[in-house]
Amino acid sequence: MKVSLYTITYSGMYYVGHHVPLMDLTPRTKALGYDGIEIEGKRPFGFPPDLEKKARQEMKELAKSEGIEISAIAAYNNLTSPVMEEIENELLMVREQIRLAYDLEAPLVRVFTAWKGVTLLDAGISPSARWVTYDFSRDRWNYPTTEIDKWRRVRNGLKECTKWAEEFGVNLALQNHVPVVRPGYEDTLQMIREVRSDYLKMCLDVPLFTQEQQSNEYIQEGVQACRDLIIHSHFGGNFIEASDGRIVQHPFQGGVYSKYSWKETNYPAFISELKKIGYNGHISYELCSPLVIDHEPAGIEEVDRRAKLAAKYMKKLMAQN
Repeated sequence: MKVSLYTITYSGMYYVGHHVPLMDLTPRTKALGYDGIEIEGKRPFGFPPDLEKKARQEMKELAKSEGIEISAIAAYNNLTSPVMEEIENELLMVREQIRLAYDLEAPLVRVFTAWKGVTLLDAGISPSARWVTYDFSRDRWNYPTTEIDKWRRVRNGLKECTKWAEEFGVNLALQNHVPVVRPGYEDTLQMIREVRSDYLKMCLDVPLFTQEQQSNEYIQEGVQACRDLIIHSHFGGNFIEASDGRIVQHPFQGGVYSKYSWKETNYPAFISELKKIGYNGHISYELCSPLVIDHEPAGIEEVDRRAKLAAKYMKKLMAQN
């Protein structure tokens, strides 16, 4: 197994400071202890129209020179819309992200059933602070229709996307991320089965399991049920170095800037089970909620600290299990 850094961590959306340009982030990724980099297929990193042929070649060559694998391109698609023009725009974007993955020699594109979307706001803290809100897009996917109709539209959209994935020889990895699919693995597995394509597989993320689903038994059940489909995964959280040298999970502060509550993720059981099925893909670290310390927004130095400790934690866990 290998550990990747998801570029969202350095997007400038969750800390005080600007984003780190992709060509600068690649060597930084290596310095922080990562084996690969997962690129958001949107601005400020991987919006396909922003990366012309020369830029794609330069990025691919830089990654190879640094010994960094481009583990995935991350799509932010919403396939629930009943509006023809909207769904065509979504499909076109996924197709261009598949083409980008092909050009960068990335093996997969992470896809959603539906993504709510984000809005960047001026945080009023500093000129470089741009905080993310979901308030304006929270119900964008929730069209007035039945749940089964939403499911069918997503299924039909994914079927179209898999044709382009097959054309370019790039896998799609459907993440077990709400909405449409519920937390856990069952709904995501069912969607993949209904699409019936060898080019649609799974991105199984254990942090997206509920607290009740963090049991050893449920995680073992989920990994074994999806063992032939798992090709990507993510992890997150805050990690600290204990006095005895161990890297451990630690609650993070959300304060007034975040609605997220912290729960301990059962990574030991997940990694242990992945090893049992012979998983040799990437697990990608992401920092994707406002970074606040003592109710004050933190800067990029705190991002570096957390990213470095996260890589150490996951690599040590992989070596121990």
